[in-house]
Amino acid sequence: MIDFVKEKLAGLIVGKKFKSEHYTTRSFKDFFKKSFTFLVLMPDNDTDFHYAVEVLKGLSFNKKHATVFTQEFRANLVPIKYRPQVVEYTSRDIGRLYIPSKKLMEKLTSLRFNAILDLNRKENIFCSVVSSMVNAPIKVGFKKSNADKYYNLQISNIEENAELSYKNYLNCLEMF
Repeated sequence: MIDFVKEKLAGLIVGKKFKSEHYTTRSFKDFFKKSFTFLVLMPDNDTDFHYAVEVLKGLSFNKKHATVFTQEFRANLVPIKYRPQVVEYTSRDIGRLYIPSKKLMEKLTSLRFNAILDLNRKENIFCSVVSSMVNAPIKVGFKKSNADKYYNLQISNIEENAELSYKNYLNCLEMF
């Protein structure tokens, strides 16, 4: 019950703070081809994390630069090629209302991205809030409850298989 209230409050705070962004119209035409810097929010589920690495490989294959955002204890699971671009967070960086710590937000806002990719298939309020707070014109995430508040491009996922979900995610990106 308390988590539900905290999630609602986080949604309201982020919604009010970034309200103007929700009403701007954006063209997604060729956004993937024209974007070169991506902030990739890795999933917090172990199985999903393993298969989400394929999205990183797909970005690399398309000559895109990816900054990986993941939990500190999972940073060593990121392939060596991407480790210099890892931004880690710990439980201390997650506020009571899922708002990132000031230090973490300063670090993320000092970097510039063309797009944010949230690879969490299930609801992760902290990553959703991070995607809203980081300045990038394109914010992509899987379709889930309250996704309209955080992403301007949502990818539908009816697949239970994590491997297929991430292959479909990458295929969808490459269509743009």
